[in-house]
Amino acid sequence: MNTHIYKIEFDRNSYNLNEDYERLSEYEKEKISDLDAESFFDFEKDDKYSCFVITTPIEIKKYTTILNNNLIMCDCQDISQDVLKFKINLEEELKEQISTINSIKYSFFIDDVDDWVFENLDIDMVLDRISEVGMESLTRIEKDYLNNFHPNL
Repeated sequence: MNTHIYKIEFDRNSYNLNEDYERLSEYEKEKISDLDAESFFDFEKDDKYSCFVITTPIEIKKYTTILNNNLIMCDCQDISQDVLKFKINLEEELKEQISTINSIKYSFFIDDVDDWVFENLDIDMVLDRISEVGMESLTRIEKDYLNNFHPNL
């Protein structure tokens, strides 16, 4: 698994984060703009900014280091395993955050999450899920994985 899915929650809204961003050095601003992410979905809820991002551990470390060095507090969690084991359903969790402004971004992000899950599933995970919930309760992605599974003989 080269990339992971992260949930980043800030204790402030995007307006205040923009003010914080303006206080960063030019070097730090450049470093943030150079960060590489496969996909992301961001929103504001209860006056707090949150972002889900698919990126590498190295990239997320660079980002959080800049934030921490500038006393910009956030809670960054690697939720990859919970997404892979279908303990977190991002499509459902994020549905209430959809608006006319971000609906296309949401659709692209969910497609990217589905692709990420498919690429990172393995046969043991799917077999474990069959044991847990039964074949009929597998997700579309797990069923697609099984249909496309060809063990190396």
